[in-house]
Amino acid sequence: MHICKLALIVPFLSAPALAQDAQSPQPQKAESEQRVTLLVGADYVTGDLDGQDYETTSVSAGVAAQVGRFSLSASIPYLKTSAPEELIVSQGGLFGTPLFAQPTTQTNNVTREGIGDLALQAGYQLPLGSVNAFIAGNVKVPTASREKALGTGEVDYGVSGQLSRRFGEVIPFVSAGYTITGEPEGFDVRNTVSGSAGSHFLLGQKSSATLSYNYEQSATQNVSDRQSVGVGFATGLSSQLQLGINARAGLSDDAPDASVGLNLGLGF
Repeated sequence: MHICKLALIVPFLSAPALAQDAQSPQPQKAESEQRVTLLVGADYVTGDLDGQDYETTSVSAGVAAQVGRFSLSASIPYLKTSAPEELIVSQGGLFGTPLFAQPTTQTNNVTREGIGDLALQAGYQLPLGSVNAFIAGNVKVPTASREKALGTGEVDYGVSGQLSRRFGEVIPFVSAGYTITGEPEGFDVRNTVSGSAGSHFLLGQKSSATLSYNYEQSATQNVSDRQSVGVGFATGLSSQLQLGINARAGLSDDAPDASVGLNLGLGF
């Protein structure tokens, strides 16, 4: 099933894997399979916090490797964001990364840009028969500038997992994550939980569509928990080149109003 090659693409480019979004289907792989995928992506997110608008665009590059049931990935974005001066938009506020905020009288937006935080993930697909199970350890390395408010300047790390099972052309899934949040100076933060549920719908041998609901606990009391719904489409353009498109709309006050992303993966 060619669409399953996208399993490594969407999670690693859309956001830190500390709070994974819906993925492409992940069937059990042969123990001997080996694959390297080069990843590129572009994302846009917009929203408001306490009446103050923000928006972020980013381009990302990364690599994912799979050996049997084990996988490794690394990705890093370049961000350009417009937001209030005292608002930290960690990882650009992309899909599943908490927004930090502190009380401020600043109402003017400041535009800044630079390299974002490096996201690393190591995962394993569990052999559970007809159930596809994936667990991962995740680390956010603080390569983004704290002075420019492109990141918190602290390390975050956590665990995440997903369960899915195929029923004909439909693959329902649930996922959950727990993040230990590094505490930047001047902020009172907490560890967070996240989760998602939805279904993949297989469209022939090379394509799939996804519908999902996502919940993310906020890392600070100044920002409420976030809820959103998302849609996605994934297809194989060739035996090596894979395309993913996704969009998400916020359901809660402090969730981004809209997020869209485009991802490409070139496998070897």
